Amino acid sequence: MKVLVLEDEPLLAMLAEECLAELGHEVAGSVANVDQALATIETAELDFALLDFTLADDATSVPVALRLRAGGIPFAYLTGHRTLPLGGEVPVAPILTKPFTVDQLDGVLRASRLAA
Repeated sequence: MKVLVLEDEPLLAMLAEECLAELGHEVAGSVANVDQALATIETAELDFALLDFTLADDATSVPVALRLRAGGIPFAYLTGHRTLPLGGEVPVAPILTKPFTVDQLDGVLRASRLAA
C-alpha cells in the first residue's frame, strides 16, 4: 500500500515510516502539516493515510480527513489521547494510540483492505 504519514513530531514520523517499511508498505509522503498533506493528496497516489490528530499551533488533521473521506481513501488517526471527538464534523476512523506497535498498525491496515 502507498501510505501518507501526517505527523508533526519528527521521531514519531520516522517510527511510523519504519513500521510501514517493515510491513512492506511504501510511504507515499511524510508531512508535518495540513497544507503539506492536502498537497500530497492532490499529487500522490494513495491507498491509506495515518493522520496525527492534534498538530502544532492548535491545528487538527480534520481538513485532511474530510478530503480523504471525499476521495474514498481510508485513514486512521494517530493520537496520544485515549479518546477523540469523533462524529459530527470529525470523520470517524480507526484510532492508533501513540506509541503503537507494528502489529497494531498492521491490524489497522489489514482492516482497511477488508473494508475496501
